[in-house]
Amino acid sequence: MTKGAYRVGIDLGTTNCVVSYLAPDASEPLLLSMPQFMADASVQAFDYLPSAIYLLADDEQGKIDPVLPWHNSQDKDYIVGVGALALGQRRAGQLVQSAKSWLSHRQVDRRAGILPWGSELKNKISPLKASELLLQHIRRSWNQQFADAPLEQQQVALTLPASFDEEARALTLEAAKNAGLNELYLLEEPQAACYHYISDDQKRADLADKKMLLVVDIGGGTSDFSLVSILPSTKKNHIALKRIAVGEHLLLGGDNLDQALAFQLDPKQISALSASRLATLVQQTRRAKETLLSDNAPESLSITVLGGGSRLIGGAQKFDVSREALLEQVSSGFFPIVALDDAVHKSSYAMHTLGLAYESDPAFTRHLADFICQHQADIQQATHSSMPDAVLFNGGLFNSALLKSQLRKQLNTWTDQPILECLAEAPNEAVAKGAAWYLKALAGEGHRIESGVPHSLYLKLTEQQFVCILPKGTLTAETLSLSRDFMVTLGEEVQFPLFRADDHIISKLGEVRDESGLHYISTLATELDAQQDSAEVLVNVAAQMTDVGVLQLELLSAGSSDKWRLDFSTQASEESVNRQNEGLLAAKMGEAEEHLARCYSSAGQKQSPDLVKSLKQDLDQLLGARDDWSLATSRRVVDKLLVLKSGRLKSAQHERQWLQLLGYCLRPGYGAEGDEDRVQQVINLTKAGTQFDSSAVWGQYWTLYRRVAGGLSLDQQRTLFKQFSQFYSPSGQRSREKMKALASRSSDDLIRLVGALEALPLSEKQTLVEWLLKRLTKSSEPDTAWWTLGRIASRRLLSGEASDRLPESDLPVILDRALKEDWKKRKQAGLAAVLMCQISVMETDLLSDYRKKVSKKLIKDKCPSQWASRLDSQVEISSEELNSLVGESLPIGLRLSSD
Repeated sequence: MTKGAYRVGIDLGTTNCVVSYLAPDASEPLLLSMPQFMADASVQAFDYLPSAIYLLADDEQGKIDPVLPWHNSQDKDYIVGVGALALGQRRAGQLVQSAKSWLSHRQVDRRAGILPWGSELKNKISPLKASELLLQHIRRSWNQQFADAPLEQQQVALTLPASFDEEARALTLEAAKNAGLNELYLLEEPQAACYHYISDDQKRADLADKKMLLVVDIGGGTSDFSLVSILPSTKKNHIALKRIAVGEHLLLGGDNLDQALAFQLDPKQISALSASRLATLVQQTRRAKETLLSDNAPESLSITVLGGGSRLIGGAQKFDVSREALLEQVSSGFFPIVALDDAVHKSSYAMHTLGLAYESDPAFTRHLADFICQHQADIQQATHSSMPDAVLFNGGLFNSALLKSQLRKQLNTWTDQPILECLAEAPNEAVAKGAAWYLKALAGEGHRIESGVPHSLYLKLTEQQFVCILPKGTLTAETLSLSRDFMVTLGEEVQFPLFRADDHIISKLGEVRDESGLHYISTLATELDAQQDSAEVLVNVAAQMTDVGVLQLELLSAGSSDKWRLDFSTQASEESVNRQNEGLLAAKMGEAEEHLARCYSSAGQKQSPDLVKSLKQDLDQLLGARDDWSLATSRRVVDKLLVLKSGRLKSAQHERQWLQLLGYCLRPGYGAEGDEDRVQQVINLTKAGTQFDSSAVWGQYWTLYRRVAGGLSLDQQRTLFKQFSQFYSPSGQRSREKMKALASRSSDDLIRLVGALEALPLSEKQTLVEWLLKRLTKSSEPDTAWWTLGRIASRRLLSGEASDRLPESDLPVILDRALKEDWKKRKQAGLAAVLMCQISVMETDLLSDYRKKVSKKLIKDKCPSQWASRLDSQVEISSEELNSLVGESLPIGLRLSSD
């Protein structure tokens, strides 16, 4: 790696970027002053660069000329930094923020133009491009000031969250390379903060008698927790430090407090704001938060929300922001005093108000408790207690003495031993300055913190075989060779799906295990050169985490001197694309959320009362064909609809569309994280029935519950059966009042609903069969009852267990009736017979005999050929066949279980 005269540390922050450098023979790092184009067309320099990019719209081209000292013609389309924030106040839909958080967001295509999220701007940029533009501005600022020492020729350390996985690290490196920084080191932010702290002799001495340092790094968008072991050193005035644990990636930071403060203003109106408008408002509440949490703070502040854009808040409005309410949010929501064994709260879904999937539990203290509990063995071994004996607070959140005091109070409740608080001045600068000190330590001129792989890494071999290539703690640049050999094919793309292990798993090099406790990261992919096509060779695998901070594999031929290097690639392979299909949000998901807000928010309904009429077509245009929506996209629509629940009361059409879309996107009621809570919210919102008593609305109500029936508990399914019984029991059929009410209740959809209640007790299923067979004696009874009988008596349940099936002894009476029907006229009777006779586990000759009768009648009545195929098939129901069974396919990524 090229070594220049300067050692440069770059803190690529969620909210702000800071650059520090050590000049030759300098004793302290200095901060780089960066020129920035301002909203008034002036240029001013600051020692920080807001991580904000303003994209110029077509009508601004030529009117705004963002001229900077380096006069680059390519910079005409955007503005970076302080001026971007100011211009974004006027046009929120053109402002890109939190690029680092987006770069680690696994549910979006980070190479796609999706930012600003939710904006209808034509020239959007990707999270990767946004990170590149920030680094490019930093490089040009440096080169303008140090023309004789270009940044690309200096030693550079770029910091990132310790919890970034290998793919996010690789994307960060790619962004740096695209910005002209081809060679640099990656350094974890908590380690950088440590390097800054131990650069001071006195502070280093304070740690000499301590055993373990807890680093709590809370910035604008993320929280990082790390544990650093402290050992005595043989060198005078030295201590030995080793990073031994890293927490999970938490999308939780100061931004969450800013948003919570924004929602003080007017929750109904704020929830209706577009993501870009909310981002603008949050800029103002951020400044209010900093004022209200400072010393001698006022009791309240007034802030002004400007109109513009979709004008969901109308013209300019003033709001009072209360200090008392903010302190209550801090003490009860974000920094509550909790027990060390308190579990992190898992709610239905995380907050998505700015497009990012923030943690569902906003309590920093519970996440910290969880981290400490996970690593009790390491802590106990070092300190002989349950807590570290030193703590270092870092990150912009701790500019507030009040927040630091609250967290210090929490730590003291978890131990009766004194904890050394490591006081670091200027937390906004610590990471950048620490990165510069790190480069000095690399040259042997300072104290080095030993660190290794934060999580054990595995490669997938077969469907349930995963081999450990780097155990947790493996030191950087240490090459480990696996003792076993592997076969690879030359001349073709070689793919190695990469996984990481949970921290509680004790991993050994070369150990092979199943997928439990492992989490997919991405796929290593390359084509290995070969002298002949598709040659298979025996190789040994060696792996290391490079000095730069990315994974590297080397394949060594067992029979020759050939070797191939396999660098971690963020390019999507076929397998990674397939795996991510179920997890990626549609590129225009943000615009779809804004469209839903316009349709279902009170302000939006005033402006566009007829928008609901075209809602289905509009969403299909934004998100693509509905049958192709990913699981992530479907559930994100559900989350937005639940937030906008009150908007369904506007009209019968609003409620019908809300119920229809909710049921479609939540089907089958399970399969995604948080579905249990989502279904419970739906039940809580709709348990009183519909607000509008029309057949069309009730039809979507029953359809919603049919679609999510697989996610309902036994008690919830029984409650629905009771609703059916009040109309279709003998007493209900005799009641004029019930029959009158049924006229507007979409009876066909109600009957179809009970066919999906596969968990019902046997007695209730038998009662249902009895009632429906009696109804089918009437020629006027629609086919729907046969559809329901087929579902409830099927030998292959869609979501229930084999033990939930009707016994075979109950089937003849239904089958005999079905065989008497004319399947040309009553097609659903034929389908019901197929479902009841298809091959199933532990069936008897009784069903075999009926299957022959059904097969003959299928031919005689010219039924669809796939019905006959289903009779003898031993495989699970395909998505195409499912269309015939429930009228629609499941979301991408879900698979039905077989008996």
